[in-house]
Amino acid sequence: MKKFLFLSFVVISYLNAKNISEYKIGDELSDKEGVLYFKELSKRAKQEWPKKVLSIDDIPNTEEGELIRYGIELLTNTEKLLGPYSKLKMTSNEVNCISCHMDNDANGLPGTKKYVIPFLNVINNYPKLDIETMKIISLEDRIRGMSGSDAKRFPDDSKQMKAIIAYFKWLKESYGIKDGVGLEGDFFAKMNFANRPADPVRGKELFKEYCVVCHQEDGRGVKNDNYEQGEGHLYPSLLIYPDGGHMSMIPFLARFLKSSMPFGASADNPILSDDEALDIAAYVNTGFLRLPILTTENRAGLDTAYSKSPSLKPEYFASPQQILDPQEYIKVKYGPWKNPNYFAGE
Repeated sequence: MKKFLFLSFVVISYLNAKNISEYKIGDELSDKEGVLYFKELSKRAKQEWPKKVLSIDDIPNTEEGELIRYGIELLTNTEKLLGPYSKLKMTSNEVNCISCHMDNDANGLPGTKKYVIPFLNVINNYPKLDIETMKIISLEDRIRGMSGSDAKRFPDDSKQMKAIIAYFKWLKESYGIKDGVGLEGDFFAKMNFANRPADPVRGKELFKEYCVVCHQEDGRGVKNDNYEQGEGHLYPSLLIYPDGGHMSMIPFLARFLKSSMPFGASADNPILSDDEALDIAAYVNTGFLRLPILTTENRAGLDTAYSKSPSLKPEYFASPQQILDPQEYIKVKYGPWKNPNYFAGE
C-alpha cells in the first residue's frame, strides 16, 4: 500500500510539473519542482563540440560587429573597464571574465575553451533555474550575479550588457550551435577522484610548484602598474570568490584546475594529475582567509544558499555557518564524496 501511494505521488508530481519552457523569469520553484526541472533539462539533445576554428578576426566589420567587439573587450578587460576602480564602476569584482572563461589557443574570443565554463551555449542555457535561490533567472541576471553587481548599476538596456549579449549570440550562430540543445564540453570535464580526503598540506607544496609564479604566495596575484587608477591585475587574485560560492567547493574547483591550469593546460592535454588538482583545490579553498558570501539581488548568501533546495545541494557544499558539527564539516568539505562529479544542471 505504501509503495502504491509513493508511486501515485510520483506520477501526480510529474503530471503537475511544468515543462521547463513554461517557467518565466522570476518564478520560484519548490525543491520537488527543481528536481523535475533538471530531469527535464537533462533530456535535451546534446550537440558535439564544434570543430570550427574561429578567432576575433572573424567578426564582421559592421555596426553589429563593433558592438560584438566591445562585448569581447568588456569580457577581456572587465576589471579595467567595469570594475570598482574603473570610470564606469558597474561591477564589484576585481577580475577579468576571461580569467575563468578562457579563450582557446589565444584566439581572442573569451569563453571558447572547451570544458572551461565556455560561453558558446549560454544563449540556449538561459533563462535557467538557479539552485541557490530556486528562482528562474535570465542570462543578464547571471552576468550581474557573477560580477557582484545589480540591475541599477548594470541594467539590461545598458550598452555594456547589450554588447556582451551580442557577443554570446554571435558565438552561438558562428559556431553553428542549434537552438535548444545542450553542448558537449559546456561545463567541466569529469575527474577520477581518489577515494580519500583532499589533502591541503600536500596541496600547499604543489601550489608552490605550479601556482606561486602567477598568483603569489599569498594568493593575491600580480597587479598591473597604476592598479589604483583602474589598470587591474596582470594575474588574478585567488581571493576573488567568497566562502560559500561555487568555486569554494573543492571538487568544483579541482575540475576547473584540471582543464585550465597551469596556463596552457586543457582537458585534452592536462598538466596536473587528478590527485594534484584535488589537493591544490583543497589548499586554495582553505589556506587563505575569505569573506563570507553576501546575499545580493542575484545571489543567495550563506544563510539562505540551498536552504530551499536540499535535494539539489551538492554533497560537497560546506560552510562553517551552516554545518556546526566539526566532524561532519570536515567530511563534507574534504571528502571523500559519493559523486564529486555531480552538479545540478551541468
